[in-house]
Amino acid sequence: MPASQFDQMAAEFGRDFVARSAPQELPLYRALSQSYLSNPDEPAKAAKGKDEMLGFGMAETVTYLTPFLLPVLSSVFKFLAGELKSSIHDQHLVGDLLKKVLGKLQTPNAPDAGPSLTREQLAQVRKLAFDRAKELKLEDTQAAVLADSIVGRLAIGAAG
Repeated sequence: MPASQFDQMAAEFGRDFVARSAPQELPLYRALSQSYLSNPDEPAKAAKGKDEMLGFGMAETVTYLTPFLLPVLSSVFKFLAGELKSSIHDQHLVGDLLKKVLGKLQTPNAPDAGPSLTREQLAQVRKLAFDRAKELKLEDTQAAVLADSIVGRLAIGAAG
């Protein structure tokens, strides 16, 4: 299945999240996001890799944020588009309006940046992000951190 507009937006806006939350992944971001876009329905299998410690035979697990972040963001963006769709009459404007809302993430003090998200919407986004991360087999603590990070970023952008 080809990437949806929400998958594309996730890849576009995900880079900012990775830069802030896991900057060590930036050199891998392009490859990981292209892999996701080529097959967005594939679970985040590539998220966990093992590096063996030389000479000891022990394995240390490395978990990457990007393979989890992109499908979670895509789900969040689908939800936000649905929320916006119910508040406007011209359905063709939903994508543009969503990009305006998300544009606040990159330039929080931009004039005419679109509508802000309510506390209820942010709570729904947090639950959705957490649940989606759990579906992708992320541990509870990591799923909570990811969900909180997304909501925090949206709240900061929405407060601009």
